Order: sequence, then structure tokens, then C-alpha cells
Amino acid sequence: METVSERHPELWTVAASAGAWVILAARARGHVHYEHLYAHAVQNWQHWMIMVAAMMLPLQIRGIRLTAERSLWSRRHRAVLGYLLGYLFVWGFSGVPLAWGFSTLGISHRISWMDGAAVGFLVLAAWLVSPWKKLAARMCDRSVPLSPTGWRADRDCLTYGCVAGYTCALNCWPLMLVCWLSAHSFITMIVGFGLGWIDRHLAPNYWLHAIAAAMLGLGFSLLPRLS
Repeated sequence: METVSERHPELWTVAASAGAWVILAARARGHVHYEHLYAHAVQNWQHWMIMVAAMMLPLQIRGIRLTAERSLWSRRHRAVLGYLLGYLFVWGFSGVPLAWGFSTLGISHRISWMDGAAVGFLVLAAWLVSPWKKLAARMCDRSVPLSPTGWRADRDCLTYGCVAGYTCALNCWPLMLVCWLSAHSFITMIVGFGLGWIDRHLAPNYWLHAIAAAMLGLGFSLLPRLS
């Protein structure tokens, strides 16, 4: 008889995302000071990867299921693992300059997290109504053929994950910019995840989404001045 994990190979990925959210919530309550720039950059990169796991992995359920369905039953979990390793590699690679830049420029000391969120949401609004947004969204449906067995199967799953990571980064970079500029604020991560989920699962209405993002940007910019 099939187990739940065998019927739904994406469940352990959802569990990993839930665990990442727990870590982010725990970190949001405290602050750690680092004397050295390198240590701060490494810590920032680690936080970036936890944020990616929390926000982005649930958006990859379709790709995970497709990878499992196109793989032999005996290696479906291995195929999913290869897909996720490729996917996270792209995000991890892109996070290195961001983590170093965040620490070098001292973003959290130069602007408040609310001002950073305001700028990020306004950039998101502009992106949503640009012609490149539709192109990036269509690219998210790209796939690659998967070999059935052997090292070629592992290679293809890794490649598929890298393609998914690359197209996802092109499509979702403004959401991650919001989180980056707001010093990984837990509030903006929750809002960003919600917007990403809506973008992925509901019929696209980019003008309406842009208006919502602009209102969020305006709200974050006015809130500190009204308090």
C-alpha cells in the first residue's frame, strides 16, 4: 500500500518550508551583532537561504510533482532532491553578492526597514506593469526532458532545478528585493510570500496587483511619519 509521502512527494518539501518559517520567526525576536564584516555577510547569506526555503519552496510544488511523475517510482524522492538542489543552488549563488552588499553598504543602518519595504514595493509595482513581467511569468513553465535512470537522470533533475531557479529568480526578484531592502523583515516576508502565492496560483491581473503593491509601498512610507 502506498504511503502518504509516496503519493505526495512534495510533503517533505512543505515541511522544510514550515521549518524555515519557524526559524525566521525565532530570529525575528532577537538581534545578533557581528564584529567582522565577513561574519556578518555569512550570517546574512544564511538568512537569505532560510528565507528562500520558507518563501520559494511552496511555490515549486508543481515542478516538484512534475519531476516525481516523470521519474521512475523507485527514485522519485531522489529526483525531487536533485531538483531542489539545482533550484537552491541558483538562489544561493545569487544571494552571495546580495549578502555581501547588504553587509558592506550597511543597508540596515542607512535606511529603516519600513523605508526599505516602501522602496521595494514601489519597484514591485513598476515591475508588475512592465512588459518583462509577462515574459518572465511565461518562462516559469519551462521544462527539460528527464532521463529515466543512471547519472543522466540525476544530471537532468539538477538541470531542471537550475532552470526552475533561474526562471523563478527572474520572475520573483522584486519580492526578494523587498525582503532584502527591509533587512529581512518578518512582516515583509509574509506579505511577499502571499503576493508570490497569488501570482503563481490565481489568474494574473498585473495592474490590480501593481495597485496593491503601490498602496503597500505608500503605506510603509507613511506609517513611520504618522506614528
